[in-house]
Amino acid sequence: MGCGASNNNVVKTPTRDATVATALTTKMTNANVSYITTGILFHLKFIFDICLLSSFVHLVPTTNATKILIASHTTQQKISERLRQGLLDQGLSCYLLNENTPQSLNTRAKIIQWCDVFIIVISRLYQRTSFCLEALNYAKDIHKPIISVLAETTFRPYGALGAISASAIRSIVLNNETSFKHAVSEITNSARNEMTNKINDNHTISRLPQESSTCTVLICTTDDGNIVGQLVYESLTATQSSIIIENLSKPNAACSVAKCTVFVPILTPQLEQTTLSRVAFEQARLLYKPIIPVIAIKKWRPEGWLGLIITGRVFFRIFDQETAYKPFYDSNRITDLRVAIEIACQPVPSETEREELEKNALQKELDECKSKLSTWPPKRKSRVIDSMKARQPVRIQLQEPHADSYFDHTHHSIARMTFRAPPAIVDQYGLPKRQPLDCMISYQWNKQDFVREIYEDFHMRNVQVWFDIWGAMQGSTNDAMATGVECAKVMLVFLSKEYIESTNCQLEFRYAVQRGKAFVILRTEPNIIIQQWMLEAIEGFPQYDVYSYNVLEQPINGVPMIDVIVQAVRSLAQAQPADPVDDCSAEIFELRSLLDDARDALSVQTGVERYKICTRCGQQYDDYSKDGCKKHSAYFLGGGGGLLEDQWVCCRQQTADSPGCIPCEHIDQPRVFVEDPNYGTSTWKPA
Repeated sequence: MGCGASNNNVVKTPTRDATVATALTTKMTNANVSYITTGILFHLKFIFDICLLSSFVHLVPTTNATKILIASHTTQQKISERLRQGLLDQGLSCYLLNENTPQSLNTRAKIIQWCDVFIIVISRLYQRTSFCLEALNYAKDIHKPIISVLAETTFRPYGALGAISASAIRSIVLNNETSFKHAVSEITNSARNEMTNKINDNHTISRLPQESSTCTVLICTTDDGNIVGQLVYESLTATQSSIIIENLSKPNAACSVAKCTVFVPILTPQLEQTTLSRVAFEQARLLYKPIIPVIAIKKWRPEGWLGLIITGRVFFRIFDQETAYKPFYDSNRITDLRVAIEIACQPVPSETEREELEKNALQKELDECKSKLSTWPPKRKSRVIDSMKARQPVRIQLQEPHADSYFDHTHHSIARMTFRAPPAIVDQYGLPKRQPLDCMISYQWNKQDFVREIYEDFHMRNVQVWFDIWGAMQGSTNDAMATGVECAKVMLVFLSKEYIESTNCQLEFRYAVQRGKAFVILRTEPNIIIQQWMLEAIEGFPQYDVYSYNVLEQPINGVPMIDVIVQAVRSLAQAQPADPVDDCSAEIFELRSLLDDARDALSVQTGVERYKICTRCGQQYDDYSKDGCKKHSAYFLGGGGGLLEDQWVCCRQQTADSPGCIPCEHIDQPRVFVEDPNYGTSTWKPA
């Protein structure tokens, strides 16, 4: 997976308006709007977009001026307008894009294609608005140079926004009340070196026929995708009682997208050229319908407006009966599609509804703190952060591997039907679970068989590991990748020449650097040329040459290389601090911050230290956040001099004080290593 190298230079410059938005994003549920009202608004929107696109086309200069597109949420419109005016004064052509304007898919796609440089004004609401992220994902997908401008000094981007902004060609922080001159200068210098492209738009607008039916699942196709559409339809009849398939290329075709729960388009070249298809997608987006795309043509991928819709999304490639039902480890593509549709049919709580629960819980805790404190509000800490500065990982000195007794490696190959896929890192709604992982495997797709073998060994040793194999992603692929990076303590990188050349792998690697992750590097082939910024990122971390699986069985001072690698991952993971993600609204962030300050004030008032040191792992914790530690699930075998090497039988680690292998809470009680003389085994009390 991944994006090419960038300078990622950071420029700090002031701003006049750095408003922290407190409004929540639009509800991400199916809109409960009357069909007639929606139709009227829908057609008015088209009229507006025709005018907008016409004016936009006239604004395109006849000269070769560098073309800039500034994308922001409407709450940052003042900043965007000031940047635009400054860039126009420099002779650049500039246009603004937000979640509302323009609304036409075709217009949005053409404007992004038109620009030479794509500027994102980063804010909480940009992060939490799907139409904003859709545009950013598309700009990344068609390889537009991206400049990131951070507009809120208390917010660090995460997910797809965090990953893509980490690979920006230039990053600019706006942090006080003075002028934008420096920012405009930096953007101008970066942008003038970029290539120029011409925009050529066909803004034909058609009305969406209203003779439609109510259904749960709507499958839309055209003639060249009809066979695949019927295949998908037949696969759903056993589990879905209300399914409609509509051929949009037929004369007098109608589309039921306004009255469906889930929209399943069968993507083909004919569908991309069918105006009614674009209108159906427009309305699906307007009503926030879940869209699950199926690509039905081999060696083809949509561009333009259809590319904008599917970029960053999980889609399914099903070309015929064979590809639909061909076994793929423990599943097949048609089964995975059916599961995705069933999940999408479930009602999804809005962000407002989800956050209301946390808001009530926070308010209850705040009321409790307020009743105990002598003064209110508590002293507030500054939470201004340098979001463009990479976090730094903890580097440690690893012990030299050594074994005196028998410690051979046996690979446990897991059959397809019994193979346990990595745990999903998102819930049934596609939202991050934020569960800590020992490591994430980062690799280029051609190495998947090799990765799978090593994953099996890690799984047998109770290592919590994730990688993007089948069924582990939902919704946005960029978000799923970024969530994996955010949850992992260590990145286990399978380095290859294809990895270095992969846009997605580079994106993944750079985001791991930005979030301060530790690395364990496996070179899977010789003579890999690594860029300087990557060499600096992995300096001081363990690196191994593993050109084939057989190498992992070879001992290093009596210890199989696979165990050396696993123990390195565990030791590094234990040393890394938590990586909190600020994935909430401004209102929730303020309540969390106030509660944290109140707890600090309680500690000062009572004279009781808030933070403790865990006697098991050595990390700092408090009574409000005890999760994050690990203990051993079995006993320690040996005491030296036996036929078998001393080891924990649960995870094959060789030292009594090695990191645990199953999650538990932190503790501050003294621990004692106790031996059972009857069996020659030992364990910690408490574990």
